[in-house]
Amino acid sequence: MHDKNKGAWIIVASASGFATLGILLKYAFAAGANICTILAGRFLIAALFLLLYLRLRGIRCSVSLRTARHLFLMGAVGYGGMSMLFANGIHYLSASLTGLLLYTYPALVAVLAVLLGDERFTAQKALALAICSVGLVLLLGASFQGVKPAGVFSVLGAAVIYSCYIVVGNKILKNTDPLVTSLYVCFSAGLAFLAYGLASGELQWRVSTAGWLSIVGIAVFPTLFGVLGFFLGMRLIGATSASIISMLEPLITVLLSTLLLGERITALQGVGGAVLLSGAIILQLWGDGARRETVTEV
Repeated sequence: MHDKNKGAWIIVASASGFATLGILLKYAFAAGANICTILAGRFLIAALFLLLYLRLRGIRCSVSLRTARHLFLMGAVGYGGMSMLFANGIHYLSASLTGLLLYTYPALVAVLAVLLGDERFTAQKALALAICSVGLVLLLGASFQGVKPAGVFSVLGAAVIYSCYIVVGNKILKNTDPLVTSLYVCFSAGLAFLAYGLASGELQWRVSTAGWLSIVGIAVFPTLFGVLGFFLGMRLIGATSASIISMLEPLITVLLSTLLLGERITALQGVGGAVLLSGAIILQLWGDGARRETVTEV
C-alpha cells in the first residue's frame, strides 16, 4: 500500500480509537471514578502494555537524554495539560461546544507547521480544512447560549497545547520509534497525574470492577490505538494532513454513541457527517502526492 494511503488509514483507525474516549469516560464516571484517577490509570496502564510489547519484540526503549526530556515534556505538559484543560472545559460547556472548540487545533497545526517551515500549506489542504470545519459545526450543532468564558478559554488552551504537542512530535518522530515515543509520552503523563493525585488526595484506590474495566478500556482504545496510531500515521503523511483527517473523530463518536448509548442522530448531524467525510476524502485524493521531507519511514 502506498505510504500516503497507509498513513491516512492509520489516522482513521487512530480517530476511531480516540472516538471511544467520551463513551468510556461516561461508564467510568458512572462507576464512581474521578478524572484524576481515570487519567492516571489511563496513561500508566497504557505505558505498561507498551513496555511489555516492546520487551517481547526486543525493541530498545533507551533514547538520548535530550529526546527523553522532550518526550517527558510532551507527555506531562503537552498531553497531560491538554487532558486537564479539556476536562475542565466540560464542566462549563456542553459536550458539543467543547468538541467544536477543541477541533480548532487542525488549523493551528497548519499555521504552526507553515511558520516553522515544516510543511507547505497547499490549496488542497486549505479546502479540506474549510470543508471539515463546516462539517464539524453541523455535526456537533453547538449552542453558544449561556457560554462561560472560563470554559471557552480552557478548551482553547487545550487546543493550543495539543497543536504544539503535534508539531513537536512530528519533529521528534524523525529519529525516534513511534512505539518508544508513545511509551515515554504515556508514562510521563501518567506519572504527572499520579503525583498530582497523591499530593492533592484526589487519587481513588477503591473503584468498582466496572470502573477499572472502563479505565483499562480507555488505556487500550483511545490511548494505545489513538496515540500510537496518530504518531504512526503522522510519520507517513505529516502533521497537517493527520490533524485534518482526525476531524473524523466526532463523526465516529456520534455513530458509536448511537450504537452503544442509544443517542439519536438528527438530519443536520447526518449532513454534517457527510460534509466532514468529504473533506477528508478531498485531502486524501487531491492532497500533496509527494511525501514531505520532514516525514520519515516507519
